[in-house]
Order: sequence, then C-alpha cells, then structure tokens
Amino acid sequence: MSIALTCLAGMLFAVNATFTRLALDRTRVRTDVAAAATVMTAATVASVIAIIGGVRLSDLSWAESQGFFVIGAIVPGVAQLTFYAAIRMAGPSRSAIMLGTVPVWSVVLATIFLNEHWSASVVAGTLLAVVGSALLATEGITKASVSRLGLALAALTALQFAIRDVLARSVTQGSNLDSPAAAAVTLWVGAVVLIGVGVGTAKPREFSKNLRRSMPAMLIPGIAVGLAMPALLAAFERSRVGVVSPLLGATQTVGAVLLSGLLIGGTEINRRVVLAVIVTLAGGTLLVRVETLREVN
Repeated sequence: MSIALTCLAGMLFAVNATFTRLALDRTRVRTDVAAAATVMTAATVASVIAIIGGVRLSDLSWAESQGFFVIGAIVPGVAQLTFYAAIRMAGPSRSAIMLGTVPVWSVVLATIFLNEHWSASVVAGTLLAVVGSALLATEGITKASVSRLGLALAALTALQFAIRDVLARSVTQGSNLDSPAAAAVTLWVGAVVLIGVGVGTAKPREFSKNLRRSMPAMLIPGIAVGLAMPALLAAFERSRVGVVSPLLGATQTVGAVLLSGLLIGGTEINRRVVLAVIVTLAGGTLLVRVETLREVN
C-alpha cells in the first residue's frame, strides 16, 4: 500500500511541476504569489478530504499537530518559493531531475536521526541519483529558458524535501492525527508562510491583484498538491524513509519529464535529460528494491 501511495503522490507532484510552468508562462504572475495560490488551493482540498473522512476541529490538538507546523513552514512554505523559481528558470523536467538528489539527503538524515542503516546497495543507489542530477548540472546550457541558478534552487529544494521526508516519518510515528488532517494542517501553515512572504515582498494591493490572477491558473497544481500530501503522509506512516523518498523522487522525475515533454516540448527533452532520467530512475529503483526486501525480511 505504501508503494502505491508514494507513486500516486509522485505523479501528482509531477502534475504540479508541469502545470505550474504552463501557468507561469501564460500569466507571468510572480512566483511567490503563484506558490501562495497553489498552497491555499491545496490546503482547501486537503481540508475537504479530512472533513469527508470525519475529522473534527477538536481532533486538531496542539500535541498532535505541532510537528506538522514545522513541516508546513519548511515544505510547502519556503520550499515552494525555491521550487517555483526553479521551475520558471530551469523548467519542470530539469527541476524534477535535480530533486533526484532527495534520496541522498533523506537517507543520510534518516541514518543520523532515525537510526536507519546504510548498505552497499543503498550507497550505489544514492550515487546513481547524484550522477543523474550531475548530468544536468554540467549540461552546456545555451538557451535563455534554462539557468544554472534555477538548477541551484532546485537542488536547495531537494534538501528541503529531504528534511520534510525525515520529519514526516518521525512525526507521523508519534502522532495519532489522520493523514488527511495532518496534510491540511501542513498545507495551511505553508499557506500562511507564503502569504506572509508575498505580502512582505510586494505591496498588499499588488499581492491581491496577482493572487486573483493566479488563482484560476494554479487550480490544477493546487488540486494535485492537495491530493498528493495526504497520500505522501499516509505512505510515511507505513514505510521507512529509505523506501518512500527514493520511489517518490523517481516517480516524480519520470512523470515530470514525460508530461513536460508532451505538453511543453522544446528544451524540456534532449538526450542528456533522457539519460539523466534513466540514471536517476535506476538509483531510485535500486533503493526501493533493497529497502522493500529489507522490510519483508
């Protein structure tokens, strides 16, 4: 079940990345406002799922929710800003492939803080993920639509996602909050952070104007994130970081490259991008295979 939930979350995050680029190109709104619009929509979707599932406000005690406040402030809070900026500057496929380094950071952090263990196969899998991202980092970029700063922001986002993964695994194990309710808390906290950043970096009137313009355009990304977050937290309730994080990264990478190649085309697909996808996917597959067998045994 955790593998199915992780793959679902990964594909939905790929939808978010691809349709965000399409929306940003069409509307030309600020990325911080677009991020706020997405997360506000996602929080609403997650809240509806939680209410349908029977969650009540009385269930959201501070003791059960506090860990998700921290997660929400990081991801989707700060991370959504760096991710959307990366998507605009480097494109969704390259940004998603750079997120292939998430398993490296996740496994290292899980080893340190959650007592999850390394093995030769885990090392090999993480190295493949790094090589896949390095193929993009060393790409000879000549087109204005792709920038090394965008790749750097995507790499920074990967580190934040890894922190989210480790925190999510730890927090879900110590909380009785259902995953839809936990997702709603996480997303609303992220929305508050993003609104604060948006208002702080632009005049309130400009923020409001951009928000109204971006809301319809960011509807699909928002729904995708709102569905993906409960699935991801439910996966972390059931499986280790070493299983969920690599599979999430691999699924998101492949999904984003396929969708962006189909819907955007152009610079989103070339031989180096395809090679990077293959190498990154191989690393993620190896990690999932090893960690799944470890759980079975």
